[in-house]
Amino acid sequence: MKKGFYFYRYDIYYGEYDERQVSGQGKASYAKQIRTDHPIDENDWAVRLWDNHSLLEPEYADMQTMIRKMSSFLNLRPEQEADFSVVEKQLGISLPKELKQIYTVILGLEEYFTGAERFLLPDELYLDRDILVFYKKKRAPIAGYDRKSGCLAEYYKKGWHVERGGICCYQFCLGRILTTALENKPFFRKGRCKGPFVRTLNIEKELERFCNESYHLLSEFQVYGIAVMYSDEKLIAWIRSNGFYADIHAGAVCEEHLEALGEHLGNVVWKKEQEQKIKSQPPKKSAEN
Repeated sequence: MKKGFYFYRYDIYYGEYDERQVSGQGKASYAKQIRTDHPIDENDWAVRLWDNHSLLEPEYADMQTMIRKMSSFLNLRPEQEADFSVVEKQLGISLPKELKQIYTVILGLEEYFTGAERFLLPDELYLDRDILVFYKKKRAPIAGYDRKSGCLAEYYKKGWHVERGGICCYQFCLGRILTTALENKPFFRKGRCKGPFVRTLNIEKELERFCNESYHLLSEFQVYGIAVMYSDEKLIAWIRSNGFYADIHAGAVCEEHLEALGEHLGNVVWKKEQEQKIKSQPPKKSAEN
């Protein structure tokens, strides 16, 4: 690890980063804000890192902020405490702090550990060489933590791959929590977005004008091409745009909230074959009241 100036969300910070993950550099004067007390002048340079990089201190702070916000509209346990010493002893390693934080808030919540795609329970975590596997689809691994780099590793074509242009480990985890919670809402719909939602180069920026006292953006998520909108009534909307098409997945506690979201945003066409999902079974013990 190396200490120095680095860019994060267009601002400059000073701290530790993995110099093997540097993708470029820029003048300190290019930053929107300087977020460090470390002495710096206009001739100093700051590095830019791969999109998929080991956890930075400001990212850990953002992750904690996201968890606090998310707990207001989905099922999490932010005040819960967890002891991972037994699991760490069995594995012979220390768990990375981002996974400890994620697991602490989802332990005991069945929806995140069941289904075709799921987090592994703590006692199911295992090492595949230097990859700590924590997420599966049925019996096949999907995601793991690369202990050499601190990056997200994804399993495909019978091997593990660390994609420099991919998302970070904590972003993957929070994304899976969001989509799992969204799809477990009593009412769930998919749809296509039209007009400016397709043409925009920044979907989060486009959605900012639709935020008000009821609708908010999870701005800390920071995954390119994806924006997460939520409401005070516990609605969640996952909106994606790549310049060619845009789509929306939304979940709510009642159908009227989905209708209201569509009217509020406009340019949304709900798919007929994806009408609201009404759960036929009684709610699980861990589900929201």
